[in-house]
Amino acid sequence: MDLHNIQTYLRPQSLDKVENWSQGWSWLAGGTWIFTQAQPDLKVLVDLEKLNWSEIEVTSEGLSIGATCTMAKLRQWNFPENWTGVKALFRAVDELASFKVTNMATVGGNICLAIPASTFAPVMVALNANYEIWHPQAAPRFVAAKDFQTGIQQTVLQPGEVLRKIWIPPASLEWQVSYQRVCVATAGIAISLVVAAYNPQTSQLRFGLGACVPTPQIVEFSHIPTADEIGEVLDAQLPLDCFIEDYAASATYRQHLTKVLMQRSLLEF
Repeated sequence: MDLHNIQTYLRPQSLDKVENWSQGWSWLAGGTWIFTQAQPDLKVLVDLEKLNWSEIEVTSEGLSIGATCTMAKLRQWNFPENWTGVKALFRAVDELASFKVTNMATVGGNICLAIPASTFAPVMVALNANYEIWHPQAAPRFVAAKDFQTGIQQTVLQPGEVLRKIWIPPASLEWQVSYQRVCVATAGIAISLVVAAYNPQTSQLRFGLGACVPTPQIVEFSHIPTADEIGEVLDAQLPLDCFIEDYAASATYRQHLTKVLMQRSLLEF
């Protein structure tokens, strides 16, 4: 879609070249969402491409993913064999869309769009990721993935701030993972997404929940829980009014389905 109201298009080669951020400005990464619908409030697009933030780094500190790394590049990367946790990242790509989208869409864009059905956000929560946030005129700061999204298409990002990198610790990458997602068949709209990460050495278990709730949620256990324990903890931490109720599914159904997916994921460990 053409955005006829855009007045200025910027392609800075360094972040400090971006000055006087104001209302009506927006960062542009892959553009797979921003160009799909009218954006009447936008006047200035700041393209991140020339900043070269598409790197993938494997170090002793874990995995670093540049915010403008495309999903296709992430999917094709050769990671250490003991990093079983990256299988959840691969599933997040595979479950998203066609190759045309994954070759343009960025990992950071999917996270910053902050829609409930994000395929990546629950993975980052389950893998205990941290986000590095930059501002053209301020020092970088870090935010835990579980605290990044504050509502539907709302995040902790302040005007002018941009997601720079995703950091995943090496310990989490060695956990076993399960990725469970159920959609409305006719439209491909996810109504519940459960990512489980399990540490076989300590029996610690993390569930990253998405699609069923407005923001990604984490549910943790110190052991493999029973079905009853999953129900009790989920009901206590996320009562029925925490679940989304819309045309795709009721809150009751989403809650029930989430419990089923949590139980089903345990069969993979």
